[in-house]
Amino acid sequence: MIFRSVATVFWFESRRALTASRLVWWGVLTLFPSLIVGMIRMAIADDPNQPGPEVWTVFLFALVPMLVSMLGTFLWATPVVSAELEGKSWVYLAVRPYGTIAVLLGKYLATIAWVLSSAIASLILAALIVPLDNVGGIFSTILPLTILSCPAYAAIYLLLGTLFPKRSMVIAVAYTLIFELIVSMIPALINTFTVQFRLRTLLFQWADIPIRGDTNVLLAFVGNPPAWEHVVVLVAFTLILLLVAIGVVREREFSASEEGNG
Repeated sequence: MIFRSVATVFWFESRRALTASRLVWWGVLTLFPSLIVGMIRMAIADDPNQPGPEVWTVFLFALVPMLVSMLGTFLWATPVVSAELEGKSWVYLAVRPYGTIAVLLGKYLATIAWVLSSAIASLILAALIVPLDNVGGIFSTILPLTILSCPAYAAIYLLLGTLFPKRSMVIAVAYTLIFELIVSMIPALINTFTVQFRLRTLLFQWADIPIRGDTNVLLAFVGNPPAWEHVVVLVAFTLILLLVAIGVVREREFSASEEGNG
């Protein structure tokens, strides 16, 4: 029953996303990385010291799993609950069996599909512009990182939007700036609790970027565990956040002011 409801919400949200404004945003997210790569390529066209594969891999990592995945899921996953509250439809969902859960998961899956399609398309376009003979290795490194990043970031922003529906966007921006951009770069135990740390470590491992523990300062910003452990942590992290979000919408009674103001 709940699976059918989730599928129904997913297809409804996927069709509803085919509006002019959302298609424009999809296009902007998709084309932005290739635009940046193209500008970089033109700027260094006459430079005899051309960047190697490692440099371009880091560039694409910053543009796709970091920028497109993070920004896309921020825009679409964060306001999932607040949109229903503003539309005054939450009370009707709450009285239906698994109504709130179906909407939560259905919109979550629609967000992943929407953002992941943009991220993969942007990666393909940007990789085609990279001035290297063999970009297959770069693509095969960034693609799984993109696939891992979208569900993880979507789960984070979904939970934040569930916990703080009235200030969801503000809280999500604060989380991104403080944790994913600042805390993730702190060489301490706390950075292991960020998605960015796990993705960055996988980048260095899968791209075979050499890190010498005695001299390279980057060793403080990446982890030593094997790649599979980081993948398991990311998947478990995503599932736990989803379960917490489901628990919140099941147990929480949103006030009249939240439904009125969003």
